[in-house]
Amino acid sequence: MFEDLISLCLAGKPPALPQDWWLHWSLAPATLVPLLGLLAWLLMHRRKPLAFAGWGLLALALVSPLCRLAATLASAHMAQLMLLLAGMALLALGSLPRAHMPKPGPAAAVHGVLLWLWHWPPLYAAVLAYASLHVTAIALLLGSAWWFWRAVLLAPQPRRGTALLALLATMAHTGLLGALLTFASEPLYAAPGARAWGMEPLHDQQLAGLLMWVLGALGYLLAAMALALRWFAPGHPVRRATPAH
Repeated sequence: MFEDLISLCLAGKPPALPQDWWLHWSLAPATLVPLLGLLAWLLMHRRKPLAFAGWGLLALALVSPLCRLAATLASAHMAQLMLLLAGMALLALGSLPRAHMPKPGPAAAVHGVLLWLWHWPPLYAAVLAYASLHVTAIALLLGSAWWFWRAVLLAPQPRRGTALLALLATMAHTGLLGALLTFASEPLYAAPGARAWGMEPLHDQQLAGLLMWVLGALGYLLAAMALALRWFAPGHPVRRATPAH
C-alpha cells in the first residue's frame, strides 16, 4: 500500500500487456501532487506556452500508461526518458534567465553521470524494484536535466561557446550509450513483458538503444544548431539576464 502512494511504475506490478496497457494510469500522490503544484506555479507566474508544453510532456511520461509500460519494456523506459528530458528542456525555455546562471560545463557533467548511472544494469533493476528509489532517481534526473538545460539554453553571451560544446559532448556520450545498448550481445535489463509484445528481450533493448542513439542524438544536434544560428547570426541582439528578485 505504501508503495502505491509513491510509485505505480515498478517491475513488481503486473506488466502492461497489449490487450490492456492503456488502462494502467499511474495516479500515485507522490507523482500527482508535484505535477499539480508545478502547474499551479506556472499559472500563477504566467509562464510562456513552452513551459506548459514541457509540463504536458512530464505528465505524459509520469502519469499516462507509458509509465507502467516503462516497467515492462526497456524501449518504453527509454521513450519515457526522452519525454522527461524534452519536458525539462521546454520548461527551461519557458523560464526567464537570471543574473547568476549555472555554468554549462558542471551542469553537463553531473547530468551525464546521472544518465549513465540511470542505465547501469544493477541500479536500473533496483530503481524498478523499490518505490522510494524510483522516485528519488527520477527527481535527481529531472533536477540535473533542469540544471543542464537552463545552463545551455539560457547561457549568457560569454558562455555560449561552452554551452554549444556541452550540448555536443552530451550528444556524443549519449550516442555512445545508445550504441552500447544497440550492439550488446545479450540483454542487460529485465523485460518481463517483451515476449507478450512480440519481441525478444534483446530486441527490446536494441530498440531502446536506437531511440537514444538516433532520436536522442538528433535532439541534441538540432538544439545545438538552433542555438548556433540564433546566437551567432549577423545582427542577433545580445540578450542580458534579468536580475533575480
